[in-house]
Amino acid sequence: MEALNEKRVVVTGGSEGLGLAMVEALVRSGAHVTALARDRAKLAAAERVGAAVVAADATDATIMNKIVADEEPDILILNAGARLPMKPIDEQSWAEFSTAWNTDVKAGLVGIQAALTTPMRAGGRVLIMSSGASMVLSVPYIQPDSLRLSGGYVGAKRMLWFMAHSANSVSREHGLAFSGAASRPAHAWHQARSSGRHRVCRDRGGKR
Repeated sequence: MEALNEKRVVVTGGSEGLGLAMVEALVRSGAHVTALARDRAKLAAAERVGAAVVAADATDATIMNKIVADEEPDILILNAGARLPMKPIDEQSWAEFSTAWNTDVKAGLVGIQAALTTPMRAGGRVLIMSSGASMVLSVPYIQPDSLRLSGGYVGAKRMLWFMAHSANSVSREHGLAFSGAASRPAHAWHQARSSGRHRVCRDRGGKR
């Protein structure tokens, strides 16, 4: 990890899983980290490792604008996401199918807009976390059947990559850089390890 001593970093969805792991790594690297998540009780884990915490909804534009304005982050990591219902497509309601769109994609859009319109300071970086699911029908190829129970999740995660491209196309005047990052889905991990391709996939302005 690059030198992050004294850098100010905000991580949405920073109370558990990948978000919490990033918070821990960033704190160890000397960054001043603020973790944001809805559940105040779960944020205790981030607090224990030395992060400041904010219990709030990352899909709320007013809140994200205030966080960016108040914290003045050098790095904004948009990691907030919902747990998706796992059902075949003929059993999902629209509310279930669109869960990832209403949380992951909306939080991504709100965070990107906060970075651009508040705006973040020049030289800032925004990392938009996606998933290996965004690689379905892409390279390396993941079979669509592998994620047949995930409803609108695949499209939502791919959309986050497109949003990173869109943000970069308008960010030059702000001096900001937007990147999309995707870790492989668990079901594809063993196959990826076997082929020697188990690194995190990154998408930066159209390059992987």
